[in-house]
Amino acid sequence: MSGEPAAIILRAEPDTVLARAILALGRFPQGHPWVLIGGIAVFLRLGSVTRPTADADAIARSQADLLRWLDDDEVTTVISGGEVRMTVGEGTVDIDVMDLADDPLPDDVDRRPFALARRGALLTAGIERVIVHDRDGAALAEAVIPVATGGALVALKAVAMVRRPHGNHPEKLGSDIHDLVRLTAGLGALAIAGEGTIQSQASPSRPTQVACQRRLQPPIRFVLRAHRQ
Repeated sequence: MSGEPAAIILRAEPDTVLARAILALGRFPQGHPWVLIGGIAVFLRLGSVTRPTADADAIARSQADLLRWLDDDEVTTVISGGEVRMTVGEGTVDIDVMDLADDPLPDDVDRRPFALARRGALLTAGIERVIVHDRDGAALAEAVIPVATGGALVALKAVAMVRRPHGNHPEKLGSDIHDLVRLTAGLGALAIAGEGTIQSQASPSRPTQVACQRRLQPPIRFVLRAHRQ
């Protein structure tokens, strides 16, 4: 159909978190702005599953409005805070819905960068057609959903790495580092910085190299400085 986005295709086993998450996210409303982030978004941007994941993560312009809509869904149960559990087939999948919380922006240096990274992810989200196949090519799940860009995911992972050791889920620091390395290695600095395409084989010009460094170095310096303290 004309105008539809090209499909992102991933392979997975039936009844996996990935397949269930895509089916569940396909039921999310179109009228409430939200974007997929976290490990599953990383898989979609890389085009492959690079690690295990236990749930899906999303950012909503208004967590309260989105959760209220989901609470009216007969197959959704709000567990606590922004975490919801949705029934998919004979199983369930957990989705952590975070609030944008950027108006007003937090004043403290710990929460403000994360709020800005969330805002950037929501504003730059790409609408993607996602299909999950099994090893034999049979479709397990399909949905058209908003997905964070590679650059937005790098920003979110870089900021999250600083917060993890002192947050609610310090055990996720390893997956943050894994995702950040995979994104930068798999997509490349040019693609992440928006100064070229993944397929480009030409050597970048000096101005392009400088532009990439200016865009990518601040979050890296931020992470390193925070970890030294």
